[in-house]
Amino acid sequence: MQRWMLALAAVSVAGLALAQETGRYKPSQNPFQGEFPFGPGRLVELLADVEGVRLDGVTVNPQEEVRPGQQIRCEVQVTGNSVAKKKASLTTVLLLEDAGGKGIQRVQLTPFKVKAGKPFDERQTLPVAGDTLSSAMKVYVFIKIDF
Repeated sequence: MQRWMLALAAVSVAGLALAQETGRYKPSQNPFQGEFPFGPGRLVELLADVEGVRLDGVTVNPQEEVRPGQQIRCEVQVTGNSVAKKKASLTTVLLLEDAGGKGIQRVQLTPFKVKAGKPFDERQTLPVAGDTLSSAMKVYVFIKIDF
């Protein structure tokens, strides 16, 4: 009887942990779209579940000093994990915007693949204008997932 109770307790704890993990992510349509506050080097938390591909966040990290009038090498990072049963290809576009929501610069990653049942941490180096990094206050995130 004691083993049975221990097994039940272990299953309950595991189920609760899974429910909490699933509850972190808001179900979202494909393609995922949303507008978020932006700052260079700051994580943009997405926390969206798109058909089993869970999107954690996006970060635009300048790799050099931000200077007006120059293109700045930035590492653009997209993180998450997939609980989908098939591998997926993600097409990611960021529209950096001013405080009023007017688009300043579009940043598009090369589409990348995500393996089924695995976490992902995609990093690509892309140019972003220094003026854009200095003035962008919002980012419109578009991520299309193809299976």
